[in-house]
Order: sequence, then structure tokens, then C-alpha cells
Amino acid sequence: MALRQNVNKRKGKWGRVKEFESIERALIIDDAAKEKMIKEIPKLRVITPTSICQKYQVRMFVAKNIIDELVSTGKIVFHEKTAYTVVYKPIEG
Repeated sequence: MALRQNVNKRKGKWGRVKEFESIERALIIDDAAKEKMIKEIPKLRVITPTSICQKYQVRMFVAKNIIDELVSTGKIVFHEKTAYTVVYKPIEG
């Protein structure tokens, strides 16, 4: 009988609905924001497309384009590729 009472006390709350908030990320950025990003990104210790997306609230496509531009100008360099993302580091100097 005591076991039956413990089972009734442990009733869980199933069926909760999680609410997700959608994050608005910019697809098109203006020249001032782009110049700001190009100046600040090489100062970071580790550069990934995800870190840029989170810090500047831009989409992954925009972050990858900016990283490609910084690599082509020689401000950052490829460091390592993981299974999910590519890691870059700034050029020391």
C-alpha cells in the first residue's frame, strides 16, 4: 500500500510545450557595420562563423562571406577544421 502512495506522489508533468523564440538575423548589412566587423574580427582569439553570427546578429551566409574576405586580404588564417565548423585565427604581428 505504501508503494502505491509513492507512485501517485511522483506524477510528472508531461505534455509541456516548449516555446522557441526566433532570432532575427540580418541578411544584408550596411557598409558601416561591415567595416566595424572587419576591424573587430581580427582582434578575436578564435574566429568561427558561429561566433560571428552570435556576436553581430548576422546570418551564417554573411559571416562566411566576411571570413572569406578577411582570408583573401590576409588578416586571418585557417587554423583547423572540425566536423562541424572551420576555425580561423588572426595573423600575429
